[in-house]
Amino acid sequence: MWPVRSLVIFALSGAALLTSPVRPLRPERVHGTLIAQVQAPSGPPPQQSASPSSTLSQPQLSAPTEETPALTVVLDPAHGGADFGARGPTGLAESDVVLDFARAARIALEAQRLRVLLTREGNQDPSFDNRSAMVNALGNAIFISLHVSSSGPVGTARTYYYVFPSDSTAVVNPNASATASPQGPAPQVLDQQLSAHNSLIEWDHAQRSSVDLSRQLAYLTQTELVRRFRGSPETPNAARVRQLRTIAAPAIAIELSSIDVTDSKRLDQMAQPLAEAIGRAVAEFHYPLSPPAATPNGGH
Repeated sequence: MWPVRSLVIFALSGAALLTSPVRPLRPERVHGTLIAQVQAPSGPPPQQSASPSSTLSQPQLSAPTEETPALTVVLDPAHGGADFGARGPTGLAESDVVLDFARAARIALEAQRLRVLLTREGNQDPSFDNRSAMVNALGNAIFISLHVSSSGPVGTARTYYYVFPSDSTAVVNPNASATASPQGPAPQVLDQQLSAHNSLIEWDHAQRSSVDLSRQLAYLTQTELVRRFRGSPETPNAARVRQLRTIAAPAIAIELSSIDVTDSKRLDQMAQPLAEAIGRAVAEFHYPLSPPAATPNGGH
């Protein structure tokens, strides 16, 4: 009896397995990737890991990079319009000469792939504040104002950077040309105004934020001018140059001598060496601001 009964039970179990529906493994597409629906094995759950869907739905994000805006050089041909500046014996106007100087300097700077703007392209006469507003609205900019004096040895050049009355350590050039401004407020008044608005930069004190950089640019520029204009002073001059005071960026003024020539070609001949000096000084000033990575010991 037992063999017969076992045989019957085995036959009935086999019939049940054959008649039960079989569920195939159907792939399901998730975010373009095929994954199979499988039942998790019994027992303690495994450690949870990121599912394919969550991995694919979250793109890998790279660390944000902050690029320094390209340098802009603002060239300021002084005067303009009805303001001719200094006048030579032949009627030559400073405003015309410095515009030619600015155009030559722009070519030299653009050759270095720098952005260059002029405060005036023709015989306009923007105000001091309008010229300042132009450069103050930019980021990573420098300002160079161009002048021609009515005196001084012909063929020489001088660079100026701004000095505030309260800067007792600075040396003010008492013989600065018409670019210098009249005596400003007393040092005590300036300090009180700055402390009262320490969270803002007052328009008339905008240059305070860039005094050191302006001095650095002035020394680099004067070094290049001396190489090209013999007889020029070895160091730049600190002076209260009105146009520089309201510039919130490195700012200098360059003055060549002199408009008092009977042959305008002598001034024309200064344009190219001046442009080369400006281009070289700007390159030396700007590029060291992003120094190269340190070379390992033993490197060449």
